[in-house]
Amino acid sequence: MNNKIKRIAIISSKGGHLGQMKLLFTKEVIKENYCILVTEDKKPCMKPRSFLGKYPTYFLKKDFLLKILPLRYVSTTRSLMRILRKEKIDILFTNGAQLSIPAVIAGKLIGIKTVFIDTVIRVKTPNWSARAAYPFADIFWVQHPSMAKKYGRKAKYIGGII
Repeated sequence: MNNKIKRIAIISSKGGHLGQMKLLFTKEVIKENYCILVTEDKKPCMKPRSFLGKYPTYFLKKDFLLKILPLRYVSTTRSLMRILRKEKIDILFTNGAQLSIPAVIAGKLIGIKTVFIDTVIRVKTPNWSARAAYPFADIFWVQHPSMAKKYGRKAKYIGGII
């Protein structure tokens, strides 16, 4: 990143994916940049200063598999677009699972640079959310060299991230 303060969105499903993003995006990494966190919960809401004691966290209703309720993804994509516009986000990072798909689509639709980080546990086969997000992500990082070949030419191994 250049010296200009960036407005960053970290978007991740609950559980292990969110845990990985919290390991990556520490105060030392974010530095003077502005950041929001978007994740899932049973009830949609927004909590100010709940991420790293400084940044807002948005909670969206948990989505279900695309095959079961595809219209929920449209609603989630629209909600994400509203949040990203409201917060004037420059770049978004996501790593899955289900929330990553509407995240990269929302980012693409409103012209925000999107970075998908494949989960560290994927060492042999691509996962379904990463495959669905791949065409929409501007940057696609994998954490194992063997995985770069499995996704396609956009996938880059830049070293183990976590």
